[in-house]
Amino acid sequence: MTPIEKVDSVELVEKGPMRAVIRVTRTWQSSKFVQDIQLYASTDTVDVINDIDWHETHVLLKAAFPLAASSPMATYEIPYGTIERPTTRNNTWEQARFEVPAMRWADLGDGQHGFSLLNEAKYAYDTKDNVLRLTLLRSATWPDPDADLGHQHFSYALYPHAGTWKQALTERLGYQYNYELRAMQVESHAGALPTAHSYLSVAPENVVLTAVKKAEDDNGLIFRVFEWAGKQSDVTFTVPPGATAATETNLMEKSLGTPLPLSGGKVTVPIHPYEILSIRVDYPQTNQQAKN
Repeated sequence: MTPIEKVDSVELVEKGPMRAVIRVTRTWQSSKFVQDIQLYASTDTVDVINDIDWHETHVLLKAAFPLAASSPMATYEIPYGTIERPTTRNNTWEQARFEVPAMRWADLGDGQHGFSLLNEAKYAYDTKDNVLRLTLLRSATWPDPDADLGHQHFSYALYPHAGTWKQALTERLGYQYNYELRAMQVESHAGALPTAHSYLSVAPENVVLTAVKKAEDDNGLIFRVFEWAGKQSDVTFTVPPGATAATETNLMEKSLGTPLPLSGGKVTVPIHPYEILSIRVDYPQTNQQAKN
């Protein structure tokens, strides 16, 4: 392991009421690293934006974070769930897990406080003792001799928190980091919508909306959520206006039973711990759809 400790420059490139940006520039061997560390007002995370010109061979680049909190187990996000893996290397099984796959985040903490590492493009982590690491770039020569070479742009975020990752809502922050809101400037115009408007929402916080799509065989919308905290809950969907009925479905969008209660644009249905739940909300056909 070779730490990249030399820094070419550290500059404050932006300072305003909403955001400050510190730019750190490094060179190592044949590669150059530019990191913009972004701190936004009233947020609990620190964004690290990376622009790297990578020209190495048989080198693995990682970002490492030695932490005050430690635990014999670290938590990693996997599809529709999480998995705990040991941070120790006490046997050959643990030694073979020098790198493990994960999705939007990994977390290490002691129950009283912890640290979540969020990312939007990298999917390999490792944790040993109190050090959490994220794999950034590879430079293998097989099967692709040009893998990761040249300019690379990606980001990750640091999220220190109190309590456990569940109490800190790390799962929700991972989704928010990967699916950011996009602002668009438009000309001033009259319209029917209020100044604040939500197309749809789900509650409580231990449920995440993962998909919204048109139903394959009906004039309706499919909403898919999953429960990530291990709690039996009642999910309330606030759906777009005009809905006429709602039904729970399986993953093939086939109805699983009687219609769900629908009142005031809200549908409430129970969800089991770690369950993937889909509902179909029906809407009347438009004149154009009827003609087709």
